[in-house]
Amino acid sequence: MPITTEAPTGSTCRAELDLQVLLKDINIPPRPSSLVDLQQELERDEPRIDRLVHIVNSDVAMSAALLKLVNSPWLGLSRRISTVPEAFSILGFKRCEHILTEIALRKVLPTNGPALYRFWDVSSKRSQAMGLLARRVGLEPDTAQTMGLFADVGIPLLAQRFAQPSYIDTLEQANRSEHPLTYIEQDRHGTDHTVIGALLARSWGLTPDVANAVKLHHDYDYLEESQPSQVHELIALCLVVEHIIQRFQGLNAHAEWVKGGARSLKTLSVSQDDVDNWADELYDRFTAEA
Repeated sequence: MPITTEAPTGSTCRAELDLQVLLKDINIPPRPSSLVDLQQELERDEPRIDRLVHIVNSDVAMSAALLKLVNSPWLGLSRRISTVPEAFSILGFKRCEHILTEIALRKVLPTNGPALYRFWDVSSKRSQAMGLLARRVGLEPDTAQTMGLFADVGIPLLAQRFAQPSYIDTLEQANRSEHPLTYIEQDRHGTDHTVIGALLARSWGLTPDVANAVKLHHDYDYLEESQPSQVHELIALCLVVEHIIQRFQGLNAHAEWVKGGARSLKTLSVSQDDVDNWADELYDRFTAEA
């Protein structure tokens, strides 16, 4: 299911024009030039390690953050990595690309305030956990990890754009509502974080499957539509991991799980016992990370 559809007419056309006007006031940051250079090099048949290292080392903050993340408990390396060439050699190109993409996102998105601190905490946990569990449900870890990182990137952008009415207040209301989360956002602001997140994902060159999963990850009816695909599995795994994170943080009343949990388990062909076992494993990782 693509993000865009055929040329709209009538009221649909007017709605899209209204959205285009609204989006002019929302700053969707471009992909940083260092990340563009990195991804272009990685697209070569034989990426040049010296060129990759040069790109990363040209940004002191990026190289320092890379080394900090590669030595985190999530990767469970037997020894400490102290240089950028070691990171590429031991972790591989795709894993390093993902880490550097997370670093780039942190640099360009708003980070102030307790709500946005929680956004980054959940995004990081969700991304790492989806990467860890991906192969168990037939997904490619890098794809799952990327979707987990980008799932909610629209939130800080909308929080920056809407002070009155406060987008953070909208999010709190939506998290308690029986209605779809995006319905509340659309009602108050004329757009929602999945739309903005999908636009950013596409502009940063992510795959169509990841961008579509970002756009649809609160649309649980979609899990029962059409033939199962990687998009379905990404959406389902994203919700399962968010449910586990909520439980870890002591927030057992997870409205999104009530709306889509059963469909997600069915999509992934897993049981509640599987989720409980995964939760025990992830809790250890989350605790070690703290």
